[in-house]
Amino acid sequence: MAMATKLVSSFAVFFILFLVIFAEVPEIEAQDTECLVEYGGDVDFALCAPLIYPPFCYTRCREDKGSKGGTCVSEGNRGKCLCDFCHDNLKPPFDQILSGI
Repeated sequence: MAMATKLVSSFAVFFILFLVIFAEVPEIEAQDTECLVEYGGDVDFALCAPLIYPPFCYTRCREDKGSKGGTCVSEGNRGKCLCDFCHDNLKPPFDQILSGI
């Protein structure tokens, strides 16, 4: 009986040690809802419609709201400007640049 108790205890210790060492601990990051804030007002179309680089949404979010960047997302038939306070996600439009070559 004592041998069985010792075996179960040893197994439990090794199992807990295995979980502690190999268990993946998720990193804590800001959620998108905390990072993305709508620009506001009735200016979404004016900020998202022109296809220029850098986009008006990106520039106005940085200048007016103090964010790191901005991005346009489409909702149905209209665009929405979201200011990003966590990431600077501006990427050059390589497709447009390479299509002129």
